[in-house]
Amino acid sequence: MLRPIITSVRLGIAATAILFTFASASAAEAGQSLKVAKDCTKIAVRVAKRLSVPRCYHEGLYHDGSSIWLVNGEGGKIWVIDTSSGTVSSEITPVAGFTEAITAKGDGTFYTTEWFEKKVYRARLEEKRLVAVSSVSVAPSHPAGAIWNGSRLYVILWDRGLLGTRFSIVEMDEEMKVLNKIPVRTIQEPCQLAWDGSYLWMTSWYDQRVYKIDVATWEVVGYFCSSFDKTTGIAWDGNSLWLTATYGDLYQMEFGT
Repeated sequence: MLRPIITSVRLGIAATAILFTFASASAAEAGQSLKVAKDCTKIAVRVAKRLSVPRCYHEGLYHDGSSIWLVNGEGGKIWVIDTSSGTVSSEITPVAGFTEAITAKGDGTFYTTEWFEKKVYRARLEEKRLVAVSSVSVAPSHPAGAIWNGSRLYVILWDRGLLGTRFSIVEMDEEMKVLNKIPVRTIQEPCQLAWDGSYLWMTSWYDQRVYKIDVATWEVVGYFCSSFDKTTGIAWDGNSLWLTATYGDLYQMEFGT
């Protein structure tokens, strides 16, 4: 996200936001929107590993099975990071100038979101450069986090207005056609997404929380608090979650006390 601009409207957001509470799900509005499950619980996590990575404008994460890809928005490149050392082993040039997220389609192509262009791209990797295959516009929305779960693409959208910013999650098919749009009214500044095989995980830059979402019911069924200021990227490696922050390091999070 373009933080300086978002900061300028944050007073408007704070004045109109519905506070997120885990006491009950009654704060969620009627209709199909992201709600809080009545049995939503706080999840115990711990930092299993911290990797020092170069300072930049960190956004989304993607785990390719052995390495972490770290997206740097605002003109930055995508870093491929060795998870044993934190070393940047290679750099990938993105499709456009402000990449928010990257997620693999599973057929050799990738989906990326571009904040300034207000587009979602499908791209292929050619000699350390992503080349667009197709794209769709989500204007006037700005796309943020994205994740492909094997059958659906989920993308976070930000819509700016005079009274603040509205947020939603759109569900797309493999051709990037919108199938469903879920308003996110009780979480401010949702940022990036991960998929663990069963649940969607979403970070909040504003709340400094990570939410576990059941997409069958569109309910938040769990959450944990992030101790990293301005938490952004999140990825699932098959056993644990990885997190980063706007100017932070890379953290492997394991479940349990």
